Amino acid sequence: MATTEFDRVSALRRTALFATAQESTLHQLAQASRVRRLAKGTTLAISGDAPAYMWVVASGLLRVFVTSFNGDEPTLVVLAAGDHAGELGVLDNIPRSASIGTLRASELIEIPAEVFRTAYRADPAIPMQLVHLLAQRLRSTSGSLADLTYLDLGARIAKYLVSQSDRIGATTVTVELTQGELGQMLGGARQTVNQLLQSLERAGLIVINGRTVRLLDVDGLRLRSLSSP
Repeated sequence: MATTEFDRVSALRRTALFATAQESTLHQLAQASRVRRLAKGTTLAISGDAPAYMWVVASGLLRVFVTSFNGDEPTLVVLAAGDHAGELGVLDNIPRSASIGTLRASELIEIPAEVFRTAYRADPAIPMQLVHLLAQRLRSTSGSLADLTYLDLGARIAKYLVSQSDRIGATTVTVELTQGELGQMLGGARQTVNQLLQSLERAGLIVINGRTVRLLDVDGLRLRSLSSP
């Protein structure tokens, strides 16, 4: 729990955005911030809100999402401990373009907009890191849009499982998202996600045990992630 200033400094240091920031910058941010503990299903920010804060995720899971005219809420990105949100609106002072909510009980470090802007201007490590992170985010978004355009849902699920395996360097992965949440992120209904996971299991590509998925044939999953059946 990020209760003390020391805890908040440590949590900030663990984020990519502040990983190379000066120690004095981290203490200034920590002193001016507050900790928010939110229950699962809490809306943190709504599209169109004035950007009064940015947040660092100390624990839990958040999702960034948009709401369509018919009430659908596709997930744009899932944020875990060490991630951050809301910094762009704070920098350009434009109303938020997406909403943010908690997928699990979460602990956040909330940094006032002017405090972050001051740190951004004073510590060159922060804008340098932010440019790098934005480039990564843009590549990821471009890849996701291409996947939605060219790949069927089964291929997107296979690609997600392979990416999780590559990220941790193991063939047994824990899927933190429910099937409904996975569907919101990958663009499909919960029932369809369930059917496609069972199909991958019947094909001998994976074994499912609750939220643990063991990848039996990573090369086969990679092949499935590249094309429609």
